[in-house]
Amino acid sequence: MIALNRLAPGAAQLSSLALAAASAAIWAVGVTVLQPLSENIDPGLMVEDHRYWTRELRFGALMALVLVLIVLARGGRRATGAVLAGGCAWLAADVVLDRMDHVSGTAQLAIGAAAVALLCGAAASATPVCGAAASAARAEPRPDALLTVATIAAVGSGLATLTDSPTGTEPELRAGSAVVGSLLALVAVLAAAQAAGPVSRSRARTVIPAGVLAAAVPLLLRYASPRVSGGVFLAVFAFTVLLVVIVVALARPQPRSQWRCPAAAVIATGALTVMFPPLMIFSALLQTGEPFTALAGNPPVDEAEVDALVVLLAVPIGLVLGSVLRGFTR
Repeated sequence: MIALNRLAPGAAQLSSLALAAASAAIWAVGVTVLQPLSENIDPGLMVEDHRYWTRELRFGALMALVLVLIVLARGGRRATGAVLAGGCAWLAADVVLDRMDHVSGTAQLAIGAAAVALLCGAAASATPVCGAAASAARAEPRPDALLTVATIAAVGSGLATLTDSPTGTEPELRAGSAVVGSLLALVAVLAAAQAAGPVSRSRARTVIPAGVLAAAVPLLLRYASPRVSGGVFLAVFAFTVLLVVIVVALARPQPRSQWRCPAAAVIATGALTVMFPPLMIFSALLQTGEPFTALAGNPPVDEAEVDALVVLLAVPIGLVLGSVLRGFTR
């Protein structure tokens, strides 16, 4: 992934557009190819949780799309509001297609979704950040907003990589969770790099390896073990903390203190440890996935099951992390 404003004009924008198109295409595959896998479950199988694991992956891809569009808008308030509204509309389209049991035309849907994502990206990048018409206003990013985008994407990468199913044996599960996890990790790196402004040649030697690492680790972790075991969970947790540290390092390339990255690691570890368990319990008690299950016309889960949207917990955790870590990037 190239994000070099000074070395190649427009390369950062092209990278963002590519990620937007990839996110939309992966979402389309989730609708037509993966979704039927969560509905055609053996009636004799005792299902505990994660029945609609394909929805987690689709929503993870949609999250990546929304976040990268905000990056293209450079965190501008007006454009971010429009992107969030568009994300809600896309989510509604997801529910409609799920209810229609749209299982054919994967290539057509993927191409169409990618084209729409590219159009939205072009519109977002052309929107002035401060509401002014001057090109200088359009080019100036909002670092705090982009840092928050990066932290949400980093946490989302970890949660998407940990996506599990009732059996945990589907090859599509490992491939899907690895791809969505890598996609969100790349969005985190790109958003952090853009938060610091143009990338110099010396800084590019850090940004590019960070992107390669971010893309590779979810793939390695998911294919290292067929199931989400305790060891995989700890490894993904460590990767998420590392990704947050990378975000902080990229968002401010010239640190004022040598303790900045260790402090960011401690804060990320504490935030994930303190926030995720209660949020997960709260989400399970509320059955946050139940309305989407009903709207899509899918069979409700059994009383003993949990119908929760886990990947969306990245939003509150990322918002808090981004707010706390702002002091480390100024």
